Amino acid sequence: MTRALTLAVLALLAVVAAGCGSSSSTSSTSAGGSTTGAGAAPHHRRAATAPAPLTGTHRGPVPILMYHVVTEAKPGTPYPELWTPWPTFVKTMLALKRAGYSAVTMNAVYRAWHGGPGLPRKPIVLTFDDGYLSQYAHARPTLRALGWPGVLYLEGKNIDPKVGLSRHQVRAMIAAGWEVGAHSLTHPDLTTVGAAQLTDEVAGSRRKIQRTFHVPVNSFCYPAGRFNATVQAAVRAAGFTNATTTDPGIASPKDDPYALPRIRINGDDQPAAILQRIRDTGTGAAPAAPAGAGYG
Repeated sequence: MTRALTLAVLALLAVVAAGCGSSSSTSSTSAGGSTTGAGAAPHHRRAATAPAPLTGTHRGPVPILMYHVVTEAKPGTPYPELWTPWPTFVKTMLALKRAGYSAVTMNAVYRAWHGGPGLPRKPIVLTFDDGYLSQYAHARPTLRALGWPGVLYLEGKNIDPKVGLSRHQVRAMIAAGWEVGAHSLTHPDLTTVGAAQLTDEVAGSRRKIQRTFHVPVNSFCYPAGRFNATVQAAVRAAGFTNATTTDPGIASPKDDPYALPRIRINGDDQPAAILQRIRDTGTGAAPAAPAGAGYG
């Protein structure tokens, strides 16, 4: 990490620790809703500049981390394990950077595994499910300070500032280099819906994002990690090239591209524990099942 980059990230961490727009000042509804209020980041006049894609010679396994809300959960919040305090998130990103990791997108991983440009020596994918304001207000500036992209798995119904993210905010994330994947329209258990609804939830979510933001949408994330052969077939037929699950593991080019595992991050997970979980998962050690496993 260059001195300038180190100073930029440390400055951001200082702002977080001081409580300027911190998670503690952010009001919330539930893990399935939005974060709103004082913690919302202002609309920046200067457009974000997307970082140059990182390349190298790596074409092997890649850890994919799974995040949800990037702010502190208030007492009594449902599914508190889905809420990662912003200061903890910043510290984890710094720990990953110091350990030599470089964030890439799912699109970059797919291309590397299929003859395109290779990945940096220690690639990692940072995925954010559903589409919450904190992902724009907190995760986006943190990753921008590192020159990293994220992957936003966006629910169609959350393209709404009343419940999730405004179109302006999603566009700002795209401008900062983020990939946008689909996470269905309404987050149902896709294994329980009829054929018409399955097509609408899968293919319809892809069309909605494409038409709204005019970007490629190649990656899908199964709501709550629920899928079967019928759901996989619908994802493939809709034109997606890959799909992620909530199954624990490190994704490999040998895996089914429509059943890629991820490493779930809970709100009380500290940076050292996350690094150890990545190492343990990579060596084949069985990671401990986190609380609330399966929600995605």
